[in-house]
Amino acid sequence: MFTGFVTFTERKYAQMATTQLYSEDRDEWKVETPPEAADLLWGDMQQSPKGQGIYTLLGYACVAGLYFAYMPLVIGVSQIAASIDAGPLQSVWAGLAPTIGLQLMVGFLPTFLLLIFRSFFTLKADAFSQNKMQKYYFWFMIIFVVLVVAIGDDVNEFTLTLLTNPLALPDLLGATMPGATHFYMNFLVLQWVTHAMNLIRYVMLAKWKGFCYLYDEEEARKKSEPEDQDYYGLGSRNARFTINMVIGIVFGTLSPPINLLCWVNFATCRLVYGYLIPFAENRKPDLGGVFWVDSLKHLFVGMIIYCIVMTGVISGRCDMTGFTPTFIVSPTIIYVFWSMNRFNNAFSWEELPITKVADEELMSVKKREGKGTYTQAELE
Repeated sequence: MFTGFVTFTERKYAQMATTQLYSEDRDEWKVETPPEAADLLWGDMQQSPKGQGIYTLLGYACVAGLYFAYMPLVIGVSQIAASIDAGPLQSVWAGLAPTIGLQLMVGFLPTFLLLIFRSFFTLKADAFSQNKMQKYYFWFMIIFVVLVVAIGDDVNEFTLTLLTNPLALPDLLGATMPGATHFYMNFLVLQWVTHAMNLIRYVMLAKWKGFCYLYDEEEARKKSEPEDQDYYGLGSRNARFTINMVIGIVFGTLSPPINLLCWVNFATCRLVYGYLIPFAENRKPDLGGVFWVDSLKHLFVGMIIYCIVMTGVISGRCDMTGFTPTFIVSPTIIYVFWSMNRFNNAFSWEELPITKVADEELMSVKKREGKGTYTQAELE
């Protein structure tokens, strides 16, 4: 197996090259657009297909183990937080302790996931680990943040119910989710605090102050950057922002004040990250819109959960009127699934049509330059 890079003088030639057949065996050649040069992981590109398969299988096993161990950890941390005596503020602490315990475990989860991805999965570039974490982190938070009330204390039983009797899900969610709206109101308010803490960049400030004792200020600044890419990377940030929007979608009808709290959360995000990302933080390698598109796909998951929850709520409260209301609202689930499938398959966003690629005026627009340079290891 050989891996290499080819540079084209024009974008249209590069796009043509990715669509060509180079042999009768489609698996013999794999041609794709590479990530940024400074982000490449050459060791991953040299792995054999057999080695990739073995390590990937081990990676999936580790993710599954983390899934079944995560809920006991969340419950344990929440119980420890609830057992603390806050004195005169005990009533306030009792309301916030479960949320703080969950938020603490949500904060550590990206580190666990990235450790698994970087150890077992073939990534080719570190940006792919961020994208992979965005997807897995989102699904973990769907299960352990949005659906945590329906799960209860036994994640194994919930998973078994989901796999063996999915038609019971609307009644289960409709019976358990409405009573948890106050928990999610606290959860959203706590997000404001974390955004405000991010604004002062206290971790980088502490690292800079510490390095100033060993180096000059400029060298200390370089060593204190970037921010922790486990929790503050593109993947984890996108997943957390999306899950906050999903909370607003799922619970906004059950408790209208959540809509206001969700709006304040994203207004705060616009203020905080509208400053941090362009003006304070270093530019990170991107994948050309993959994170944004995956966030939109995840919002469809939130809308599906919303339709299931509201179908279950209406079904549980229409005993006197029969099944007519449930019959009216249940097709919305089918429509959202259809819309999600169309979004995934009908729209081409990764590559431009060849008519636009060949448009010299359109292609003359200045593009963002990639960061860093790359030299193939065998040529050194």
